[in-house]
Amino acid sequence: AGKRFSKCLYHAWHKIFELKRVLRGDEPAVTLKGSEHSFVMNLRLQPPRSGDEARTALDEARAHYSDLGDELNASRASGTLPAEVDADKLADWLRSVRARQAAATVPNRVQAGSPLELARSISTRSSGHDDVGAITHILEGLERTEGIRILHAGYSPSSRTLGTEHEDSDHDVHVIFVLHRSAYFGLNEPMQKFRRSFPATGDVSQVDVSGWEVRHACRMLAHSNPSVLHLLHSPIRFMVTRWTKELQETARRTLDRSALALAWWKHGRQNYQEFIKRRDEPIRKKYVHVLRPLLCMKWLLRHDWRACMHSEASCDFPPALLLDLAHDVASSGVLSESELARVEALVAQRDKLPSPLPRDPDLDRLIEGLLQSGQGQLAEMGVPTSGRPPTDDAASDKRNA
Repeated sequence: AGKRFSKCLYHAWHKIFELKRVLRGDEPAVTLKGSEHSFVMNLRLQPPRSGDEARTALDEARAHYSDLGDELNASRASGTLPAEVDADKLADWLRSVRARQAAATVPNRVQAGSPLELARSISTRSSGHDDVGAITHILEGLERTEGIRILHAGYSPSSRTLGTEHEDSDHDVHVIFVLHRSAYFGLNEPMQKFRRSFPATGDVSQVDVSGWEVRHACRMLAHSNPSVLHLLHSPIRFMVTRWTKELQETARRTLDRSALALAWWKHGRQNYQEFIKRRDEPIRKKYVHVLRPLLCMKWLLRHDWRACMHSEASCDFPPALLLDLAHDVASSGVLSESELARVEALVAQRDKLPSPLPRDPDLDRLIEGLLQSGQGQLAEMGVPTSGRPPTDDAASDKRNA
């Protein structure tokens, strides 16, 4: 009881000393020093030995607290208290400081063959030196604030991996995380996923971070979910651990080729019907969102992944860049030269991608042809295409692309 009492008294005096400073116009010290530090540590390390000692110590603290209450009321009446902090402005300022600090000092993890080099090579303007440092710094902060440990982090399928980014493109980052052990033994269900946004600061565009708890990610892998597969094969990674390889191995062994092909087909069909076919002037980048999953489906159906599923050989994944993917698929005769040229023109005019423009009849015909031929291939595999379209995390690519 004496130790608990001294601990409470220790914290009470800490607040009393801080309030004194604020009332005098000084800044809070947070860490006590000198005689104040000696005083509170003496309380902490020498608990009262009797009830009389405890009452005496408590009366002393109450007397100081009462005097400070009178001073506080007087300061309020006279208007001499310092202005309250604007929490939103302070948070924005702190984020800008972190971004500048990250840009000035590259984390130790950025070395040869690291995400920084991959970022420079993925396209003409992808995540550069400053972006990678700032994003890594944000992820390290999320580990502290969310009470998680990130096992794997990288870009989701988006303009920065597709090669269609523009000056104001956001950073869409996905992570797989694990919680502290205690979270798995409580009465409440552990957090399965989260989403956080960080406004643009300096030269770094807005950063959107989505996270999947590792058990949830594994359940998604068991259903050959394309979103988590894309993350594990992302060409730009911000955090990698030994679990990255374990998750990739799990994906390789549990992959259901027909389920993945069907998910990509439904993803392309849903985006086409919702964002292009029903609109006179769809946003031009929606064509990218439709073509990518359909071309991924075609890439998959012409590759034999069965050998990968039953051997130790490593499996490739559809190329990240849309043009590389289109050229790869065209090399097998799926796309004609004119169709490939339309995809090249779409990517070349990236400044038009954020704008609503009249529909492109050539791209519409290409998409409808891919949907029709893909449906036929799936039918030959005994896979029906009349089920429900992909939902939840399976459809998150369309929002992040």
